[in-house]
Amino acid sequence: SSGINAEYGEGTNSSSSTFTECCFSRFFYTTPDGLRIANAVLVDMESKVISKVQQTKSWSYDPRACVSAKQGSGNNWANGYCNYGAELEEDLMEAIGVVSNKLDSISVVLILMSSAGGTGSGLGCKITEVVKDAVPGALVVNQVILPFSHGEVAVQSYNTLLTLSSLYANTDSVILSHNEQYQLLARRLLPARSRDSVSFDEMNSLISSHIAGVLLPCKRVKKEEETTVLGLDQVVEHLVPHPCYKLLSLRMMPLVAEHSRNFTHTSWDMLGKYCRQMLLEDSILDERLMWSVKPRSELRTANKVVKLNTSLSNFVVCRGSKEQIPDLEERFTVADIYHKDRARCLFGYSSQRFEGLDKTLFVLSNAQRNGCFLDKLVQDSWTKFQARAFLYQYENFGLGADWFEESFNVLQKVEQDYSFLSC
Repeated sequence: SSGINAEYGEGTNSSSSTFTECCFSRFFYTTPDGLRIANAVLVDMESKVISKVQQTKSWSYDPRACVSAKQGSGNNWANGYCNYGAELEEDLMEAIGVVSNKLDSISVVLILMSSAGGTGSGLGCKITEVVKDAVPGALVVNQVILPFSHGEVAVQSYNTLLTLSSLYANTDSVILSHNEQYQLLARRLLPARSRDSVSFDEMNSLISSHIAGVLLPCKRVKKEEETTVLGLDQVVEHLVPHPCYKLLSLRMMPLVAEHSRNFTHTSWDMLGKYCRQMLLEDSILDERLMWSVKPRSELRTANKVVKLNTSLSNFVVCRGSKEQIPDLEERFTVADIYHKDRARCLFGYSSQRFEGLDKTLFVLSNAQRNGCFLDKLVQDSWTKFQARAFLYQYENFGLGADWFEESFNVLQKVEQDYSFLSC
């Protein structure tokens, strides 16, 4: 499935007197009878999915902003993009209009989607194009769930290839969420008896926490002073200084199981120390970090030598107690962790605790290793493509070899561009 969320313009939130009101004004509007309606469009080709989601009691989607069909896209990007995309384009425009007409302004549109199947990937890409036309002044951010390396869908490498190459031409940034990474994280946080049976709900909860940490309102911190509430458009413009570099990754600290939160005490400096090392080693976990490895050095493994991650830009958000934040700022403004020693770090702060923790740190990064997975993706897809495996499924919807070849070229260039950041 795929979803669209529209953020209010920055000025709309300025009169909110509390953090909660600011959150609700960013993501919801309230009807005269007190019902909260999401500033969002819900899209799924199976109507039963829409019906199940609408059973939520505390808030809801506007029924006019829900788009569905009678059956799914059959794990086929071309079915979602070429078939349903053309069939539902007018419905999508109307649904987006239902939401946008209620807002004073829209600065950012967030599109939540997956890349393995057909609806989230193919129709999600079509939605991105429709949004660019329907809301021309807004920046578009796609949050993409990337599949496991093995075992989800036979054509998932094709669908992911087509998804990312299409998005690169139409979106302003892509937040990457790798299923395998969040499965590892869920196993780390679950009780030992449950670690062999991680559910998608548990993984989705972790992904939601990471995303919420950077989407919820915060104020800009500049020279240790809070200023205005940061708009998501300011964050995107900071993180993506060049259109060749649109891939973003997320990290948060501390990583604590819910039953342990009452016993967790830490400092901003310690959170920053771990988060920066996780960023350098391109890890979502705070375990088995190689503390002897410093910026600009090489990480030697049994099979190869890997250069440490080089940042292009970072967005660091602190949620909770404000003490000792200056110490944290120093860790992320050191020039030698950035490309060509040009430190680009934007800081945000909110005094509101996140999930009951006294201090929580989030880092949204545009960094060199964000593009590393593309090499394997292109190789896996190219092997299938050369054997013409499954191509008939895409040709049935008018997607020929030329489209695939263009997608290969696009992602090879993106992978190459990101590799240059380590120079």
